[in-house]
Amino acid sequence: MILTPTLTITVPFSPLHFSDQQINVATIRQQLADFGCWSLEQFKQEIAVEQLVLARSHYMDQLLQRLWQYYLFEPQTGFIFNRHRLALIAVGGYGRQELHPLSDIDLLILTDKPLPSEQQPKIEALIQLLWDLGLNVGHSVRTLKTCIAEAKNDLTVMTNLMESRLIVGNPQLLSDLQQTIFSKTIWPSSLFYQAKVEEQQTRHQQYQSSSYKLEPDIKNSPGGLRDIQTINWIGIRHFGRCSAKDLSPFQFLTDEEIDELRTCQRFLWRIRFALHCVVKRYDNRLLFDRQLAIAHLLGYQGQGNVPVEHMMHDYYRVVHAVTELNQMLLQLFSESMLTQHQTQQVYAIDTHFVVRDGLIDITNNQLFIHDSSMIMQLFYTLLTQPKVRGIYSNTIRQLRHARRHVTSLLCEDPKSRAHFLAIIKHPEAVIKALIPMHQLGILAMYIPGWKQIVGLMQFDLFHTYTVDEHTMRVLLELYSFTTIEGQQRHPNSSRLYQQLSKPYLLIIAALFHDIGKGLNGDHSILGAHALQQFCQLHDLPQQDSELAVWLVRQHLLMSVTAQGRDIQDPAVIQAFAQQVQSQQRLQFLLCLTVADVCATNETLWNSWKQSLLRTLYIATDNVLMSDLQHAPRPWSIVKQHKKQAKRLLSQYPIPYEQAKSLWRRYSFDYFLRYSPEQIAWHTVNLLNHDLQKPLVLLRPKPEHGGTELFIYSPDKPFLFASVSHQIGYFNLNIHDALIITTKDDYALDTFIVLEPNGHSVSPDRQPALIQQVEKVLLQTGFKRQRIYRPNTKLRHFAVPTQVNFLAMQRYDKTHMQLITLDRPGLLAYVGEVFTQLQLSLHSAKIVTIGEHVEDLFILTDKEGYPLTDTMCTTLRQLLIDVIDSLDGGRG
Repeated sequence: MILTPTLTITVPFSPLHFSDQQINVATIRQQLADFGCWSLEQFKQEIAVEQLVLARSHYMDQLLQRLWQYYLFEPQTGFIFNRHRLALIAVGGYGRQELHPLSDIDLLILTDKPLPSEQQPKIEALIQLLWDLGLNVGHSVRTLKTCIAEAKNDLTVMTNLMESRLIVGNPQLLSDLQQTIFSKTIWPSSLFYQAKVEEQQTRHQQYQSSSYKLEPDIKNSPGGLRDIQTINWIGIRHFGRCSAKDLSPFQFLTDEEIDELRTCQRFLWRIRFALHCVVKRYDNRLLFDRQLAIAHLLGYQGQGNVPVEHMMHDYYRVVHAVTELNQMLLQLFSESMLTQHQTQQVYAIDTHFVVRDGLIDITNNQLFIHDSSMIMQLFYTLLTQPKVRGIYSNTIRQLRHARRHVTSLLCEDPKSRAHFLAIIKHPEAVIKALIPMHQLGILAMYIPGWKQIVGLMQFDLFHTYTVDEHTMRVLLELYSFTTIEGQQRHPNSSRLYQQLSKPYLLIIAALFHDIGKGLNGDHSILGAHALQQFCQLHDLPQQDSELAVWLVRQHLLMSVTAQGRDIQDPAVIQAFAQQVQSQQRLQFLLCLTVADVCATNETLWNSWKQSLLRTLYIATDNVLMSDLQHAPRPWSIVKQHKKQAKRLLSQYPIPYEQAKSLWRRYSFDYFLRYSPEQIAWHTVNLLNHDLQKPLVLLRPKPEHGGTELFIYSPDKPFLFASVSHQIGYFNLNIHDALIITTKDDYALDTFIVLEPNGHSVSPDRQPALIQQVEKVLLQTGFKRQRIYRPNTKLRHFAVPTQVNFLAMQRYDKTHMQLITLDRPGLLAYVGEVFTQLQLSLHSAKIVTIGEHVEDLFILTDKEGYPLTDTMCTTLRQLLIDVIDSLDGGRG
């Protein structure tokens, strides 16, 4: 325990004394509520949080002592259960005297021998009362012998008992227990250390080994309170001491590090205390819908989400420090516990660096202060020593010291620049150098502007990580292209990455692609400007510099085009190819785009996005290969599609003349926008169907990922609105829609739909989906039902509705972009507006980015012409009015 203060504040009331009469639960509950209100007021007045958690522990001690006496002492004799020895003991956090407002009350009822069965009701009555009082109680009733046996077999039990503290009862029982617990007969310190380290690693993996999730668990996430407790538990087990300061004589922590760890714990305690005041049930997660209230309670000021951004920036700074200290101390403990009887294996690399038991160390603790360029040489040396697995604890400490005292950027030194360039060109640069450099704060010492993105959050539901953590994950995704796992997950990107002549340019671009965030202006342009200066400083060849800078400036281009534009339109491909200009740029951009998408949010990458990027890449590559000025024309694409579809139909017992007769009903756009495989699929099924009746087809594994829902039906008003509404009713997400009308007014519409987890529609739900869509097609009207699927997080975000009309190379249709807050049933409302204005919808791209959507709709008027300026103005206003009138985001 780092904080073990004496209670210095005065609690204005204490628990009631109980008589022989029945206890009044309502009265005690009210007193507990009064205590909670008093604690909150004290917290608002900035009374030290360690005093408040200690006060709650003392208050709970008094309450339990009086309840214990009421229930368990025999009123005449004062003996306990026929002279059984009995004790009520606090364990866990309560044993440490750390009780936040909603913390569990962990209790051990300890006896010297099993209690008679007639005494059990008293124990049960006491525990039931505690639950009736609204307390979260964790309890166990054990004999001394059972306790010791369970501690031997269970690490969690052992840990809890190490922090045991007597509340009331026989003190000798606790003394006997602790004498065994702290002996060397169970869980020797080396074994306890290894088990706790494994436990921490497992816990970290549950949080993707990241301290920088935007909705962290302040107790269990890496760098959280549990990491501090892990240090303490290992120290207590090995040294039998209870505070970090007690470890100072063993040279595990300097006084400065002890103060830093104490400050970090105090900050995390304040956040946890505020969180427990905001939520009604025990929870340690800083969810979006809680962050603003917590920030205000902690005194952060500003408009909008500024208080949250400032609070979370402080939070990430603290968990980074905790992570560093945790790793350093665990390494020091390892040296003390696991190698104390072994001879340390040491060999020299050069005059500056040695290897100690597989870890690199410096020979002079003043090395980095005397010559800061040695910091970059350290990481370069680490790369050149394949058998070295990491950095020694002493060197970590000296790097932390240098970080505080070196004032100039390392990139200003020519020797550091040379080492940095050598580092990023190394195949293992990401894993062995760049990630550790970031974790130890060295990138902030080297790259201009890096410090401003460290711990920088983005208050939305799209980005899962802080900007710096996201950047590190982009680097890891790029590195994964060289691994077997990455090649299986991203076969196209991996193949291209390994063909790149200078893959390190992607590393540089990744480092700078988001470095402009947090500044005023377009972060892509700002990042490109910063990288331009960086490249000049490092004397990169002009051609390399131009490529890297272009990648940063255009790093969103491919993602926006693939997901938010009609990539079946040759004009869109032509325009994209004009911006890319070369196959080299296209290859680099695809790799960076895939890594960027995957590193933003674990749920973003799916087969549909993969297929979109693949389709865009192949189409653009074909244009670039054939010459930008001689790209395939629409009529030649239609001719090719028909030819390939005819070849596919030859596999079926269908006369081609029947297919030609059917195709005469179709428009030019049908053959332009549907692939040969889709055309053949439609044709086979339609020729085996009564063409006077609607048809619904489902392909669980189409060529483009997701699930393809095809509809053949007489065209009618509200068709798009009613079908999209029915899909929404199944809690499916629409990602793409292609709306084609035959010459005789039949709809040939396709919807690409996915489950919320990004997978194809579950097989057991497919028949019901087809059945319900068929019913919709047979209805003569449309009546929208309310979809009660609200996302409670959405109410904390304000996304003004925007309706933009995009300038495109082809002017035969109007491209409308809708940006607004995501809402269940949104497409149904949009479809109703289109019908109201008698507009024809030809295609829709549905892009959900966290809490908001950026949808694209391709429209004409009822005569098939682009919308006039007047119609665009009317459409914009009607959509804004309808969407903004929705009740709480429910459709």
